[in-house]
Amino acid sequence: MEVRSREVNSEFVRAVRTKISEQKRRGSEAKAVFWLEPTVPDGWMTLDRYLERFGPFPVHCHFTASITQQIATAILFLHQSKMVYGSLTAESIVIDLDGAVHILPPSSNQRHSMQDDIRSIGKLLLRLVTGQKDYPPPHTLFPVNRSMIKLVGLMLDTPMTAGQVRYHPTLSDSMSEKPTTFFFNQ
Repeated sequence: MEVRSREVNSEFVRAVRTKISEQKRRGSEAKAVFWLEPTVPDGWMTLDRYLERFGPFPVHCHFTASITQQIATAILFLHQSKMVYGSLTAESIVIDLDGAVHILPPSSNQRHSMQDDIRSIGKLLLRLVTGQKDYPPPHTLFPVNRSMIKLVGLMLDTPMTAGQVRYHPTLSDSMSEKPTTFFFNQ
């Protein structure tokens, strides 16, 4: 599997490295995981590739909540630092062999808002829950988690913060449902 390398000398990368260094100097660990290196280790895959390879849908609620919370944590880190990601897609997220989410630097410098970041997370959550990219999803042949679909609707239609997404009860409750199979073996 090959992931396109991203520009690592961008303003975004410099700003994120600076914010992470500031947190470490203050004695607190950075809560967001960004992959700021030019290449991605072997075995890691983009979220898009994961969804293509490890369907069928829906992805187990525990993994869906874990992926969404990790993405929201990274976006929360940016928003608290007065930064916006802007072009968050399943191609800009990589998953390591332990199921940890890493976010690659954005591939575009277009102007976006914090609310655009929240809508992007909502679209990713929709894809995890239904396999669909469009909202509302068409009728599916499998049972969907209705509370997750409601959360997607909130994220797409209502102003929310990354913190509200990260700590949303739907995600927290789903994290308690431990799966019986490993992330890449489901």
